[in-house]
Amino acid sequence: MTVSEKQKKIQINKGIQMDRELRDIIHGYVMSDGHINAGGSLQVRHSIKQRKFVEWLYKHLTVLRTPPPIRTVTRVDPRSNTKFTVCGFQTRNILQGFHSLWYKKSKVGGKIRYIKSLPANLACFFNPTFLSVWFAGDGTQMIGQRGAKFEVTCFTPEERRYLQQLFKQKFDINAKILRSGVRKTGTTQWSLSIPAGEYEKFRNLITQMDLIPTLFPYKLCKKV
Repeated sequence: MTVSEKQKKIQINKGIQMDRELRDIIHGYVMSDGHINAGGSLQVRHSIKQRKFVEWLYKHLTVLRTPPPIRTVTRVDPRSNTKFTVCGFQTRNILQGFHSLWYKKSKVGGKIRYIKSLPANLACFFNPTFLSVWFAGDGTQMIGQRGAKFEVTCFTPEERRYLQQLFKQKFDINAKILRSGVRKTGTTQWSLSIPAGEYEKFRNLITQMDLIPTLFPYKLCKKV
C-alpha cells in the first residue's frame, strides 16, 4: 500500500460517523455471535438458515463494511464429514476501540490470545437495541411456560450476577440465573431467565425495533 493509499484509508476511517443505534447494534452482536479480530474487523458468520439475519446486519452496518456482497461458502465438518453452508461478511479494520472494550489479552499455552469478557461500561449501552440484538443471537422463549431466556454459560459467575443486576437496575426486571443442563464435556450450562411475571416488560423492550418481530417471531411468546 502506497503512502497516498494509506492516507486515503485514514481519511475514510475518520470520516465514518456511528450513531448510537449503530454502536448498540455492534455491542449487542458482539455480546452474542459476533467476533472482532485484533485488527478491528467485525466478522459476521452464520448458517445459511440465518441468511435473513446476515442481510439485516449487512444493511445496518453499511458504513462499516467492505464493498463485496454477502459470501456463501460450503464447508465440510471434519468431525462428522458432513457438508454445511455458511454466509457472511466482515467490516473494515476500524473497530479497534470496540475490540479493546470486549477483549482481554491473555497468555494461553505460551501464545497471546484475546478472551471476550463483559466491558466495564456495559451499563452505558444496556438498552433495548442492545438487548434485541443480543436476544437474536443468544435468546429464545421458554418451553412449556411463558418467559424468555439467554444462554450465558460462557460468562463467569460474577458476570452472570452483574447481568442480573443490570436487568433490575435498568428495567426493573427480576431475571433469574438457572442451570439449564450439562454438556457432553461435563460443563454445566447456565441461562439468564425472564419469568412469566416479568415477561411483558421484557417483550416490550425487544420489540421496539423490527429485528425480533420480523426475523425471529418464533422467539416471542404471544402477546396477552
